[in-house]
Amino acid sequence: EEELELLEQIDFPFFENRPRMTWSAMHANLVKYQKENDGRFPTSHKDDPDLNRWMRQQRHRMRSAYGYAPLSDEQKSLLESINFPILPEASSRGWYEKYDQLLDFWRQHGHFLVDRREDPSLLNWMLMQRIRYKGTHQAQVRYQNRKFFAWTSDRDEVEWQMRYDEFVQFVEENGRVQVKELENPDLYRWTERQRYRYRGYGGSELSEHQIKQLEKIGFRWSPSD
Repeated sequence: EEELELLEQIDFPFFENRPRMTWSAMHANLVKYQKENDGRFPTSHKDDPDLNRWMRQQRHRMRSAYGYAPLSDEQKSLLESINFPILPEASSRGWYEKYDQLLDFWRQHGHFLVDRREDPSLLNWMLMQRIRYKGTHQAQVRYQNRKFFAWTSDRDEVEWQMRYDEFVQFVEENGRVQVKELENPDLYRWTERQRYRYRGYGGSELSEHQIKQLEKIGFRWSPSD
């Protein structure tokens, strides 16, 4: 699927003997389809595979999705004149709107450390994506993979990752890895718990990935270090 989308980005001719249709020709075909179907657009591969694929490309380009060349002003105008749906069917619109919000945040900050106090709705949506990872639709997974979204489907790992993100934000804001108990009791207890787990205490040991994540930001395994 990812390889297919990369080829679609450059309008690769998938059928060797079929002449490659221009943007204008595909637009004309879409207008014709709409007129013949009471103003309806194709909504699935079964309706019209070529038009459905082309519409998906135009949505990406209209929304300036990562890896897609933007549409020209003339192309945008032509699509808007037929009320082209910039988002897919209504059932998926909320997801794509949140994705766009996440993408704006990433472009502005270069990371996914959303502060719960500033945007609890977006942070909760990110949590749901991690929980739903194994069951999430492939198209949505591909979208987020383009931004190296931190996936996991295990609830304990999700909670660990969220606390780790909070810890990274603390380090960036304070310039130190030592958390004082009085300034942030919850985060202080979390850092102490990581030290216990590193030594094999407290029920479950840290995974290699978690150890690398902590060491990457200079975490001290002994508070006296």
